[in-house]
Amino acid sequence: MSNNQSSIERIADLKAQIAAIEQGAMQELMDRRNTLSRELAAVDAEIARLTGKPVEARKTRVSAPKAAGKSPSLQDLKGIIAAAPEKTLNIRKEGYDLRNIKTLAQANPQLLQLGGKGAWPTVKLLK
Repeated sequence: MSNNQSSIERIADLKAQIAAIEQGAMQELMDRRNTLSRELAAVDAEIARLTGKPVEARKTRVSAPKAAGKSPSLQDLKGIIAAAPEKTLNIRKEGYDLRNIKTLAQANPQLLQLGGKGAWPTVKLLK
């Protein structure tokens, strides 16, 4: 049983690492897209300056890059939640990555329970 439990914890840790890598890749692609959009706008402005014709105004949405939340491993998360009041952690308020913690909670339903309402999810340590 101990070997099985450690295998489950290992799988949960790997899933959390995959989620963190995916999030980093998405952030990198979004940053590249924003950089290329700004560069394209500069090229359009230079073309307009050289030709004397105004460039059609494009509405571009540029958002500030979101800061990645903290992505603790299962062992770290257990320690953090154990120290929290009522063994419950407000995920977003404390700055943790919701996707990572959801993955850990789904992989360990006997250990972690998701809760909270709406945009303020919580995670509770069961054992």
